Amino acid sequence: MQLSLIIPVWNDPKGLKRILEQIAQMRVFSQVVVVDDASTIPCAPKDIGIDPASYPLALKYRRIRKNRGAGYARNLGLKYATGSHVLFFDSDDMFTPDIVTLANNLQGQEFDFCIFKHVDSRIRAEGGYGLLAGDERRWQNARAVGTVGNLTPTGAAKLCTIAAYPWNKIYRTAFLREQNIRCTEISIHNDIEIHWMSFLRAQDILYSDLICCEHFVTKGQSRLTNKTGRERFEVLQALANVQDEFARNPQALPFLEPFVNFYVDLFGWITKQLETELHGDFLREVQDFLRQHLNVALYTLATAENPALGARINRILKGQAL
Repeated sequence: MQLSLIIPVWNDPKGLKRILEQIAQMRVFSQVVVVDDASTIPCAPKDIGIDPASYPLALKYRRIRKNRGAGYARNLGLKYATGSHVLFFDSDDMFTPDIVTLANNLQGQEFDFCIFKHVDSRIRAEGGYGLLAGDERRWQNARAVGTVGNLTPTGAAKLCTIAAYPWNKIYRTAFLREQNIRCTEISIHNDIEIHWMSFLRAQDILYSDLICCEHFVTKGQSRLTNKTGRERFEVLQALANVQDEFARNPQALPFLEPFVNFYVDLFGWITKQLETELHGDFLREVQDFLRQHLNVALYTLATAENPALGARINRILKGQAL
């Protein structure tokens, strides 16, 4: 297995330098592709003191002239990936030594993707080491215990509702390309589509409960996760792309109830993040999304064993709650 690493970066030279220096020591990747999303602060390797000619692995840098978002940057990076497998990463996160252990254990294995655990900086700040409590419960419900294992269909239907990060999986590069699985090219929530479409189309999913990276969560409006404006509405584009898969792909149907439950929860979470004056507009767009993309047949399948989910959807359609 040759592993390519794709890193989108925007105005984060410090973080990019840190991660490039870290992976240079690990010797687990065969290639790193840095896609600069029109940074206004110099982020080219030479600008942060890294010489591509002497770097210990293949280092490709591509700068986008106009800011297009991390989804576009990841998709572009995938075009340049030369490894048999690929991992997307963020410039402000870090790997743990277990990424080396996992990569070694995956050598010779056949899989479409392998999902692994991470440590959340909020948990580490409290003296812990691992996932947020909700995501840890999902791993337990999926019975995904062990350094490497095959995720059962039942386990996949449990674990798919974990936070839709783009960097907690090692993908077979050809799987993404052949299935045309991509990030949504929107400013926020661009990772939802690649996460869910991977689960819906994969034939062989592996898991590892090794903690292979640390995700850093910080406050501040420059972070996409903290946005409170209309850009949040773009999530409906990503959700529509996934929701429409259920109408054409019978293999996806076991994931229908988890997916619908996921986005109904997400609608409530987004509403709490939005500026108050946008609540009404968001509710109307959510109602339009449900009417256009969740037909009667799919609604019936999704709610047959989860009447509470049906009741929540009905309340949304009546304008009573999100």
